[in-house]
Amino acid sequence: MPRSSRTPAARRSRSFGRNRLVALVLVAVALVVTGVGALKWAETRRGQAALLGLGSDRMHGQVQDAVDEALARILPGLATGAVHPDRPGDLDRPAPELGEGAMIRCRTVPVDGESPWWDVQARVAEALDTAGARVLWGERLPRRRGSAGARPDEEQDLLRLDVGVPGHPTHTLLLHRADLTPDVRWERDGSSAAWRRLRESGGPTVALVVDDWGNFRNATTHAILDLPVPLTLAVLPGLSYSRHFALQGTGLILPTAAATVDPGAVGRATAARRAAGCPVEVSVGRGGEAPDSRRREIMLHLPMQPQSWPDTDPGPRAVMVGMSRREIADRLDEALAGLLHVRGVNNHMGSAATSDETTMARLMAELDARGLYFVDSLTAAGSVAWDEAKRAGLPTARNRIFLDYDNEDTERIRSNLERLVTAARRTGFAIGICHPHAATAEVLAAEVARLAAQGVRFVTVSEFLALRGDQDDGA
Repeated sequence: MPRSSRTPAARRSRSFGRNRLVALVLVAVALVVTGVGALKWAETRRGQAALLGLGSDRMHGQVQDAVDEALARILPGLATGAVHPDRPGDLDRPAPELGEGAMIRCRTVPVDGESPWWDVQARVAEALDTAGARVLWGERLPRRRGSAGARPDEEQDLLRLDVGVPGHPTHTLLLHRADLTPDVRWERDGSSAAWRRLRESGGPTVALVVDDWGNFRNATTHAILDLPVPLTLAVLPGLSYSRHFALQGTGLILPTAAATVDPGAVGRATAARRAAGCPVEVSVGRGGEAPDSRRREIMLHLPMQPQSWPDTDPGPRAVMVGMSRREIADRLDEALAGLLHVRGVNNHMGSAATSDETTMARLMAELDARGLYFVDSLTAAGSVAWDEAKRAGLPTARNRIFLDYDNEDTERIRSNLERLVTAARRTGFAIGICHPHAATAEVLAAEVARLAAQGVRFVTVSEFLALRGDQDDGA
């Protein structure tokens, strides 16, 4: 061998080459072992559940079957697999958002024994762990309608459990005592039975908006709140009773069942459940009840600059002509901060502001960012607010008539109410605005029940917008 090949540099080079080859072989072996291990792991229940959680939608069916098997060991009353024809209380709800062909198995499950529901839920969670799944949502459902928030009744209440992998529910279970047969209604199309009844009821549709809540609380405000028809309360911000009246909001009847719940604790629970990725809606109790007639929706009555400003003061937090979008956003946030459950906005005064295109465009952009609708009170013939709301893509409507511009003349108020109903009969939909005046309360107390009996469909503004859809209200 040539002498040069025996130099230290040459020996180091050959050694480095051998070491690199060995390293590459070891890496290759490790990759093969890891790959085989990953394939084996992907065939396990936990592996499939993990892959589903990472977004592999094709694992939905396998994980669902594994959850079925895990649950069946502790819930012998569970009907596993596809929905059984002899189980009318069960449903396979299509869930295309979870993958092509995916379904959520909605099952009613009789449970023997007297174990408290918290213990049952703990045992379910333990069983699910073997399938790599978990309880995504747990909620007690009263068997009796209207008893939400009552003290738990372990014998009568149902336990709702949504289970699966975070972001990928596989089952929604309603557990009940074996000696009870609850009346359960799964909402197959995502809409509530109450909404379907309201939508199918037909008739001229009228939304009554009552402005100027927050200044006082007296017999007149009580009488208006007690009216047996839905109302939308437009609450002024920052007044002594603003927050009190904003808390009068109730559940509404809208296309999604989640919108029918009370906007207090129950509403927050529903929002949290849906945020947890559990979309199934279900109701328990008799299905034939008429929608609650005393629904109350809350709207922000936002002060805006009138033509007569500064002689006429619209009040604090007013939107003024020429404000920047940032300034308008700040005014909105300040006004909304003290009010709960606000779904939309209408203008208080505002004949100047609603006639200015730039100001309205900026306002509508901010309302759109907050998911709020807009009702143009039409305090100015030249208002562009409705047009700008439409341009921004907001749900929007216009006031047809102020019922009580003469707030002491009951006959004029009654005549204006009839004009509003006539407009609704002609066009299908009409919004009217009134105020908490004694004469207004007197007329409405005498007339609304009669009009409802004649087929007038009174609704809140959100319900009005949902029923009307894209149709122009014709104001």
